Amino acid sequence: MSAVGPLLSEYRKRNRLSQLELSLLADVSSRHISFIETGRSRPSRAMLMRLADVLELPHKDSNLLLNSGGYAAAYSELDLNSEAMQPVRATLGLILENHNPYPALVMDGNYNLLMANQAQQNLMALALGQDHQLPTNNLLMALFREDMFRPLIANWEVVASHLLRRLRRQVLAYDSEPHKALYQRILALDPPKNWQQPAEVGEDGPMLTLNFSLDGITLSMFTTLSQFGTALDTGMEELLIESYFPADKASEQFFSKLIN
Repeated sequence: MSAVGPLLSEYRKRNRLSQLELSLLADVSSRHISFIETGRSRPSRAMLMRLADVLELPHKDSNLLLNSGGYAAAYSELDLNSEAMQPVRATLGLILENHNPYPALVMDGNYNLLMANQAQQNLMALALGQDHQLPTNNLLMALFREDMFRPLIANWEVVASHLLRRLRRQVLAYDSEPHKALYQRILALDPPKNWQQPAEVGEDGPMLTLNFSLDGITLSMFTTLSQFGTALDTGMEELLIESYFPADKASEQFFSKLIN
């Protein structure tokens, strides 16, 4: 039996859809969906593309679905350092540079640091030492490690619990092997005891802030995450641009002097 049927069934169930519900969304008969999943019908490339779109599959999973049906991948898998990605690198560099004097960085879908602006580099140098060899390039791991950022975050339990719950949602939603491996590594780093339980909404403001202690100063920051909305490459689709903003006047004044 073709591998496309079981894979489609897995993606459908991951989205908590019945065959009938998927057929209505894709405007095909539920009988046809059943035949594809049981191997009684070989779907066309166009049909698999339609189903991938309806299921809102990431580009990697869309490629996998196509490959399992005997078709070529629809989306490229280019390295960020390749010549074809030069316009993307230039755009990312411009975004990061324009965010100075506040920190900003680019990471891949597994939270590995790829690029950082000058403010981010200076902040990390102040926190870890100018010549400090980073034990890991993974930003989530860095936040949980005692020899990196964990001791420097005053509200570490709140921030760590929030990020660990987000990673767990990604594991449950996408069943990604790298995400599952990262999740297990972080669970081994002594996470907060009640990290599964979201904290009650307090009076600290409308967003989660990160309170970073540095040389007797507490920097209060919040972040935004951005992605390319029209990416047709698997790696580019997963790129995350994290931008930090000061949450109070003292932090704003600190950052205004960070790259001078």
